[in-house]
Amino acid sequence: MSSLAIVTDSTAYLPHDYVQQHGVTVVPLIVNFGQQTYKEGIDILADQFYERLASDPVMPTTSQPSVGDFVQTFEELLRTHDQVLAVLFSSGLSGTYQTAQAAARMVEGDVTIIDSRITSYPLAEMVREAVRMRDEGYGKEEIVARIHEMIASVHAYFVVDSLDHLHRGGRLSKASALVGSLLQIKPILYVDSEGKLDVFEKVRTRRKAVERLLELLREQTSPGQKVRLGVIYSANRDDAEDLRQRIENEFPYVETSLSELGPVIGTHTGPGVLAITFYTVSWA
Repeated sequence: MSSLAIVTDSTAYLPHDYVQQHGVTVVPLIVNFGQQTYKEGIDILADQFYERLASDPVMPTTSQPSVGDFVQTFEELLRTHDQVLAVLFSSGLSGTYQTAQAAARMVEGDVTIIDSRITSYPLAEMVREAVRMRDEGYGKEEIVARIHEMIASVHAYFVVDSLDHLHRGGRLSKASALVGSLLQIKPILYVDSEGKLDVFEKVRTRRKAVERLLELLREQTSPGQKVRLGVIYSANRDDAEDLRQRIENEFPYVETSLSELGPVIGTHTGPGVLAITFYTVSWA
């Protein structure tokens, strides 16, 4: 009987091979095109989603897993594991965390739920660290402490082509969304300490916004640190590759990865996202 099962949701966008190799359980969120419902990462993948988003007059919506989805997941895992640890999508952006908490109270067994206060690359990194520590023999309490250390260290800044998707999906206030309608304004957005989304700064033109992302990296990291960073994109990989190359050239102490936003987050951001999200590694 394995000691600890690790669970996350589909917005971590972990590679399928990694999930299979390390026995991570992924609970999918849902994308809806009208009456058609798709499980993220199972029924619809990123490339399929962005192609449809560009051509389908029906705008997609999203929904979180049900309490029953989580109850079934936890009960199945507790038959073969002593404990379950779930690291999930920010409670400031989705009800997934709260739903999982409700499910945990309905099952008999040791289930711990962590609000990552983030999504995408940082969420995936938290899961990877939990897997590594589990496989090296650390206990759940030590893993939970490490995850919370990572949560406190994460910074996330990004630029979107349009704020319409975020406003329509309820992830950004109308007042904040109006900023993006001003001529030549490309707001830099950020995820705050509560895991909510807001405008960080108003910058003129996308080029200047990208330069500001690099300035923020200079301001918030230093060569004496070990930093892991994800360049996040949505249907614009070439832009992400260019930004990653610039970061690798200027910041040799930063370990970089690329991460594409999948259908659920892409529903709320639209295509054309370019973001950096990073954290300082104070261990290892």
